[in-house]
Amino acid sequence: MSVIHAYLAKSSDPYSHERLASELSAYFDFETKNGLEIGASANPFTKQKYLILRWPGWNFTAHFETGSNVAADVNYIASTIKDCPPEITDCTERIRFVFSPDEGREFTNHIIWAIDYLAEIPSAIIFDESQKTIVRGW
Repeated sequence: MSVIHAYLAKSSDPYSHERLASELSAYFDFETKNGLEIGASANPFTKQKYLILRWPGWNFTAHFETGSNVAADVNYIASTIKDCPPEITDCTERIRFVFSPDEGREFTNHIIWAIDYLAEIPSAIIFDESQKTIVRGW
C-alpha cells in the first residue's frame, strides 16, 4: 500500500468530493474499456465519503479531506520534511490517494496517471507519505 497526498490552498475554484468524482471519472474514462469501475463508499466512523477506482485485480481510493487532520499533517510535514515549500502552511484541504499493493507492478502506469492528475492541479503540493518526500511543490 502507498499513499500520496496533494495539499491544496484555498482557491476561487474549491475542490469537493463531487468535483473530485467528476474529474476522476473524466480523467480515467479511457480505462473503462479495461474494466475500470468507479464507485463510492463512506468511512463508517466519520461518514466521510470517498471514491473507489477498481480494475480487475487492483484498486485505489480517492479522498477529499479538510479539517483538523489536514491541519495537523500540514504542521507535521512543514516541521519535519527537508525542502518543504513554506506555502504548505496555507493549505487547508487535501486529496489523498491510497493505492492497493502492486507487487507484480502490473498497475504502475495507473499510479503514475493518478499522480499526474494531482500534478495538474495548480499550486498543489504533492507528498509521498511512504517515502516522506515532497514529490512536487509550488
